[in-house]
Order: sequence, then C-alpha cells, then structure tokens
Amino acid sequence: MQKQAPSLGRILTMVLFALSCFGLLLFLWLSFGGPIPLKPKGYQFKVAFPEATQLGLEADVRESGVTIGKVRQKDLYSNGNRTVATLEIQRKYAPIHTTARAILRQKTLLGETFVELTPGDPHSPTVPEGHFLRNSQVAPTVELDEIFNAFDPNTRAAWREWQQGLAQSFSGHGQDISDAFGNLPAFAQDATVFTQILDQEGAPLQRLIRDTGGVFGALSQNEQALHNLIVNSESVFSATASQNEALAQTFKIFPTFLDESKLTLARLRTFSIATDPLIKDLKPVARDLKPTLHDVRLLAPDLRRTFHQLKPLIAASRRGLPALRDVLNGARPLLASTEPFLGQLNPVLEWLSLYQHQVADFIGGSASALPAGAATATPGSTGHYLRQMSPSGAETLGIHPKRLKTNRGNAYLPPVALAELASNQNLIFPNWDCKNTSSGGQQPADTGNPNNSPTSNGPACFIDPNLQFQGTTQAHFAFPQGESYRGR
Repeated sequence: MQKQAPSLGRILTMVLFALSCFGLLLFLWLSFGGPIPLKPKGYQFKVAFPEATQLGLEADVRESGVTIGKVRQKDLYSNGNRTVATLEIQRKYAPIHTTARAILRQKTLLGETFVELTPGDPHSPTVPEGHFLRNSQVAPTVELDEIFNAFDPNTRAAWREWQQGLAQSFSGHGQDISDAFGNLPAFAQDATVFTQILDQEGAPLQRLIRDTGGVFGALSQNEQALHNLIVNSESVFSATASQNEALAQTFKIFPTFLDESKLTLARLRTFSIATDPLIKDLKPVARDLKPTLHDVRLLAPDLRRTFHQLKPLIAASRRGLPALRDVLNGARPLLASTEPFLGQLNPVLEWLSLYQHQVADFIGGSASALPAGAATATPGSTGHYLRQMSPSGAETLGIHPKRLKTNRGNAYLPPVALAELASNQNLIFPNWDCKNTSSGGQQPADTGNPNNSPTSNGPACFIDPNLQFQGTTQAHFAFPQGESYRGR
C-alpha cells in the first residue's frame, strides 16, 4: 500500500485524463443529437401532424434535401387527434413562410421519419416564433402499411409471390448487379475518351478507310504474298507463344520499369547539373587518358568475338522483322472496319450517360409494372393487365380551339429535372414553352388562387434550360449526332 502523496506530475496526468474523457463523452453526446446546456435556441414554430407515431425527438427537418433544423419537442394536440411537433430551425434558414408545406417522410423501410418542408412563396407572411403552421399546410402522411392494406387479398398474395421470386433470382448475384451499375459510368467515360481520340485522328482514319479497297485488291492479286503473310504470322505467334511466360513477366514489370526510369532521369538531370563543374575540372585529366585507351585496345579482341556471336540474332531478325511488318500491314482492314461501328456507338453511350438516372429507373422499375394479375372467367387461369395512369382535367374530354392558360407539358424532360431546385420551388416540372400563360411568358405559382379558379393565372411555368451535350449547346432535348464521329 502506497502512502505517499501524489506528485504534481501525477495530479496533472489525472486531470488531463479526466478532461479527455469529458471531451470524448461530449463529442459522442453532440454526435447523437444531444442538446448543449445554456446554448441559445434557434427559431421555433409548431406543426400539428395527423400521424406522427414514428417521428422521434432530434429528427431531421429538411428542405430540398438539406437539413435545416431538428424536432425538439412532441405534445398532444388539444383540439383533435394530432401530434404537435416543435421544430427548431437554424437562423440562416429562418423564418418560415405561412405558405410553406410540411409532410412526414421516411428515410428507410424501417420507419425512420423526418420532416420535409417546402419553402412556399417568399413574398408571403412569416410564421411568428412559437406559433402554429396552419393545418391546411400540413400534408397527410401515407404509411407503407396503408398502401399494402389498400390491396385485396389476391393482390397481396401475388405481391408476396413476386417478391419471393425476385429474391430467388437475385440470390447470390447482388454484388454482380451492384458492380455492373457501378462500372457503367466509368465504362461510358472511357469509351468517350477513346472515341474522342479517334475523332481527333479523323483524317488518318479517313485515309485508312479509303485505302481498304486497295489493300484487299493487292491481297487478291498476289496470293503468294498472302500465303507468306499467313505462314510468317504463324511463325511469329509460335515464337511468341513459346516465350509466353517471359513475355507476361516483361509486361508485368514494364510499368514499374517506366516509373523507375522517370525517377532515374530526374535524378540524372539533377546529377548532370551538379557535376557540370566537376566535368570542367576533369578536362586536364582527359589528356592523361592515353594509357587507359591503350589498355582498351588490348580488350578489343574480346569485344570482336562478342559482336561475332550476335550473327544468329541478326539472322533471326531478318525473318522476324518482315513477318511483323506484314502482320501490321494486314491489320489495317481490321482497324478500318471499326470506325463506322464506333462512330454510332459513342453517341448512344453519351446519351445513356446523360440520362443514366432514367435508365437505371427503367431497368429497376420495369418489373413492378408487369406482374399485375386478376382472376378471369376461366377457372384456374389468371389474367394479366398493364397498369396505366390516366390524368383528368378540363382538357381530358373537351376540345378547345386554343391552348388553355392552365395547359402545361414537356415530353422531353432534361436529366433529373424533377429533383432540381427550380422544380421544387415552382412545384411543377420544366415546361417546353410558356406562350399560353396570362403573361405570355414564364410566371411563378399563383398562390392566391391555389385551386386554379377562373380568376387564377394558372400553375407556375418556367422553361427548362438548354443542355450541354456532345460539346455543343442544344435546345431542350439531347439529340445524338453520329455524323460528327466519321472524321469529316
């Protein structure tokens, strides 16, 4: 048992250890959303949600995908079956306008919930701090179980069988599917670089294609030369195959050799600069090299024998080098035949890369549109139908001589148009034109008449910007141009 009083160093060590533990606990507390004592509160207002069973304290409050605040408190609404959530917004995003809309959304299928806000009209009044956002601005939440409960028993059973079938088909291939989608952008980018290089070398490729007829004509005229080409090619490939392990090892170490050569050349340059004064000082010594050169003369016979032994190598190269030349000349038609295919393939890959999100949605969501089935009049058989969506409105059954001011449309949406900030602010997709609006051009949403009454200006209208595609500024839609890849 130690009875001595702790020294100053031990006391400092204990104090530093305690402070480090406190700092670590404080970091973990803040990382998991814990409040900071005595911290000034941000802008707060209240929202009464009809269903908020999965909404927890410290849940995110987001606007256009950006976290702007947290849920600080939950209470029971006194005038109805609602949950009052107190939202605290960061000062740089406050205050919230009265035309803003709130809805509960889920992050995952496990039910983790957050509050999604839309900004509303920036010219409308703001919600005073501590007051309620109007219930009319709170959108109802549709839970996942409510969607499934809307199906009849046969539909739910068919859904269950479809999910089980998908699980069996994708079992053991999840990594392969993930790798395929992950490598698609890189493949498109590499193919773009390759075809751009071919496009830059358009003139040589054009000459190569033009000379293809001459090559085939020469091959058909001199059958003996063609026979020699095939025989010599077989000799070259046989010699190469006999040394395949050494050749593979050569290609394996060649990148390392290039890297080391770069370092060696850089060091050699530095060495040459540093040894320049030394070379100048060695000039007097060069005059004393006569004895050394005399000794080299004695070494000359050995060098002569070495060069004489190179004759077998030179003799073999007389056959190998012409054979290699013939192989390269014979490969010219093969390279020429790839130009038309690559000239049409690259614009397709560029277009798929531009609309990669829509392509992924089409591949991933197409299965959900096909398995719908229903009972038929024939016992034991199942009918299939294709789900469709039919919008209805003033233009569904009527015929109008002119476009209504509420007409909006765009058959060529740009990539990820519905996720852009302008679409979220105007609550509508980008339009092809705005000529039929009340103002004759683009206009914001008419929040004074949200139901599009006869006095309303109609929904918002804005034109999607021009696209940058294949190095040029195009109109509202990307049209692949294959002609620009033919080397003209």
